[in-house]
Amino acid sequence: MIALGLLAVAALCHAGWNLLVKSSAQQGPEFVWLYSVITAPVALGLLGWAIARGPVLPSVWPALVSMLLHTAYAVVLQRAYRAGEFSVVYPVSRGTPPVLVTLAGIPAAGWPGLQVWSGVGLVLGGVLALDRMWTRPGVARGTLLGLAVAVCSCGYTLWDAYAITTLGAQVLPYLAVANLGQVLMLTAVIRPRRERLGPVLAHWRRALPIAVLIPASYGLVLVAMTLEPVSAVATGRTLNVVLGVLLGVLVLRERLTAWRVAGLAAVIGGVLLVST
Repeated sequence: MIALGLLAVAALCHAGWNLLVKSSAQQGPEFVWLYSVITAPVALGLLGWAIARGPVLPSVWPALVSMLLHTAYAVVLQRAYRAGEFSVVYPVSRGTPPVLVTLAGIPAAGWPGLQVWSGVGLVLGGVLALDRMWTRPGVARGTLLGLAVAVCSCGYTLWDAYAITTLGAQVLPYLAVANLGQVLMLTAVIRPRRERLGPVLAHWRRALPIAVLIPASYGLVLVAMTLEPVSAVATGRTLNVVLGVLLGVLVLRERLTAWRVAGLAAVIGGVLLVST
């Protein structure tokens, strides 16, 4: 029950910052850099506190790997939101990672049964239905990018679970090093085009709540991973899918069609089949 409560709060935080990213006038690596910089002083403080309490070096290199995966996720996510509607991209990017996590575990867990494959089929059908991809002359770009986001999410979910549960990385220094590493890497990336920073810096008020909600949402998930298996955590995060569609409809005034409702139901049902 504790893990479920943590995941519910994490879902609210996660859906909230995604909504802010979608509705922001500024998107791209520069905006990711901005909200990472805002978080950096807190990350420095947490890292200093963790160092004072004991050794943190074992958490550093796993955190840097996590930083690369999370940065790729953040950049691809913004591109997906530029290309597609929130109530499509968000369910696709949040609903398919549990399926990918389960499939990635086949080498260790063995070939899944009919129930799992039925769930995979439901998720894929639900993804197609959310944007009615078969009615378009080409594949919907927002949906494809949403799937790319899901691949990034699957990657960091598996890695972070391994780092926390197997490598013994500590949550606070792990988050702090990942944030600081992201700031340094993105600073190097955007330095050649620093003239673009002016318009981005003007939107610091929009970046501020994102800077708070991102570490809060994932910190809660990491704590939940210490209490439950990674597959259970991935399943619990499907609550995000429902919140994403509701926020897209209620806040952004996006369409809630019968196909979208059916696709959402299929994604959720498929995830539950895969993970139970």
